[in-house]
Amino acid sequence: MSREPSRTVPRAPRARSRTAAVLAALAAVATLSGAVPAPGSGHGAPVRYVALGDSGAAAPGVPEQIDARCARSDHNYPSLVAGRLRPAAFTDVTCSGATTTDLGDARHGQFQALSKRTTLVTLTIGGNDVGFAGIVTKCTALGLFHPGGAYCQAAYTRGGTDELETRIAGAEPRIAGALHAIHRLAPHARVLLVGYLRLVPLDHRGCRPRELFGDGDLAYLDAFERNLNEMFRRTARANGAVFVDDHPASAHHDICRPSGVRWSEGLIPTSSAIPFHPNALGERAMAERVLAAAGR
Repeated sequence: MSREPSRTVPRAPRARSRTAAVLAALAAVATLSGAVPAPGSGHGAPVRYVALGDSGAAAPGVPEQIDARCARSDHNYPSLVAGRLRPAAFTDVTCSGATTTDLGDARHGQFQALSKRTTLVTLTIGGNDVGFAGIVTKCTALGLFHPGGAYCQAAYTRGGTDELETRIAGAEPRIAGALHAIHRLAPHARVLLVGYLRLVPLDHRGCRPRELFGDGDLAYLDAFERNLNEMFRRTARANGAVFVDDHPASAHHDICRPSGVRWSEGLIPTSSAIPFHPNALGERAMAERVLAAAGR
């Protein structure tokens, strides 16, 4: 906003400017939630690696972006894993906005990249199935105008039922189905279900304006993250996959940590990434845990 040097800018325009910035940041998250996925292209055997999943794996905003349609980076965790493994074949079909339904879509489904020759599969999925973009948008909007309250928790638990718990329960069979399909299409592959990084601080202390959640909503959002993470663990164990648990490892790298320490960006990023998604450090940390789980 421009200012005349001899005049004081009134508070109302500043408030409108901040609100506009918040809405623009939230629009970036919401836009990616509707992105369209792109089509895919024994011990001692050459590694043939296929990476599947959503924006947690695609790394939107992280340099360099190599697929505008899917907002995919060449420094996302699959690319970093492939750089270390040097596989005989590597196909990355991760796509921002992907859901479990998109994986098997007949026209653009990511499963088309799988084959009987595939030996390693990573999958990061589920955030869009539970409506992640809508959740952070709603909780931010309510917190913006009610900073000391817990209006988001009240909105999602109205009537005595926790809507977010219901969403997690609804996503569980869809993720199980995705894992079953991967085993069927790539029967010789080691399958890694890769979880998401922690966003909310452990101590539930906010860091305005990096996030604008209501102070009373931080514990609720933390519980949502933990419940989602536990669902991933349970589903992987029951369906022949290895769960790569990034949530505890990122406990001291949440959005309220300083630049250079945090692995995910907040509402208005200061590193190249989109709001509430991994930055380059986060993708690198995810890659290290995948490599460990892959036995390298």
